[in-house]
Amino acid sequence: MTDRSPLASVPPAHPPAPEAPLPGTPEPVTEPLPPPGHRRDPLTIAAVGLFVIAVLFALYFGREVLLPIMLALILSFLLRPLVRALYRIGIPEGIGAAIMVITLFGSVLLAVYTLSAPAAEWVNRMPRVLHELEFKLGDIRAGIERAREASRQIEQIAKETGNEAGPVREVVLRGPSLMEQAVSHVESVIVNVLILQVLLYFFLARGRHSLEALIGTMRNVDDRVHYAMVAATLQQNIAAYLLTITVINVALGIATGLVMWLWGLPNPALWGVLVAVANYIPFIGPAVMTGVLFLVSVLTFDGLGTILLPPLSFVALTTIEGNFLTPMIVGRRLSLNPIAVFVSILFWGWLWGIPGALLAVPILAILKILFDAHEPLKPVGAVLGG
Repeated sequence: MTDRSPLASVPPAHPPAPEAPLPGTPEPVTEPLPPPGHRRDPLTIAAVGLFVIAVLFALYFGREVLLPIMLALILSFLLRPLVRALYRIGIPEGIGAAIMVITLFGSVLLAVYTLSAPAAEWVNRMPRVLHELEFKLGDIRAGIERAREASRQIEQIAKETGNEAGPVREVVLRGPSLMEQAVSHVESVIVNVLILQVLLYFFLARGRHSLEALIGTMRNVDDRVHYAMVAATLQQNIAAYLLTITVINVALGIATGLVMWLWGLPNPALWGVLVAVANYIPFIGPAVMTGVLFLVSVLTFDGLGTILLPPLSFVALTTIEGNFLTPMIVGRRLSLNPIAVFVSILFWGWLWGIPGALLAVPILAILKILFDAHEPLKPVGAVLGG
């Protein structure tokens, strides 16, 4: 008969001690579990990488279409306040947009026509310019000639070695002629300018209505208010930034033209316009124009001191502009990280060439404002600028 007394079910006062591990047995290692979301799914990482690669391919191979769109969008930020001012005095937005487009491209066409004569003169003088450079830079020319002679000797040795091994067949591929390339390039420029004009007109005339219609499709009232404020901030800050930079660049171009005229450099207006355009590319633009002014000065003057005066004067002007004037004016509204600016110029210049380098800083400013407007992306915006 089984004992069913109450004491039989009472557990012992002290649980039995755990058995000691056998000698030589490693102790189990207990690691804390990682927090939720700590481990990244490899498929997710691969999908993000493929998406980034696809975006880069789309930006590179679609530059013929994306470049006019981006340029028209940025120009619309600059000209939108003027269209709004015309609307306040009773001019409809469609007519105001047409006035702005005609005024902008008419001014550019007039500037190109005015400066085409001195630019063509320098192009026609290029053979004589190269000859004068070779004469004035004799030591450098002698070094280049020695390098060419060594290269010819190496090529001759390689040919003799190849002839000993057997006959070498040369395959010559004929590409398009220089005239064909020039005609194709001019046609591409004309088509892109026409596309840019049409896009800019529609952005100015219908951009506000399209944006309001897009925001109106959002069901959440808070989202509508938030994105309306983001759009207003983007329009206001980018317009002010572009206008300020344009005024600074024009002032730098005028000052450079006056200084070059005082030093007796030929075609000072041409160099002033080139400086104003090149200064839209920070760091790289002023460096290139310093080299250009130095070469022009070498061709114009004889003494070393006189040769160095024009480029050093431009370096002084661009130093004052870049280190004092621009940070003091632009930094109050939109301050960008110089490292991010330089990387942006390299990236967009690699993707879209010189037009991409010109648009690099405005694109970076747009991205910073968009990142600052979204809480998860604020750290990225902080990296792009203060």
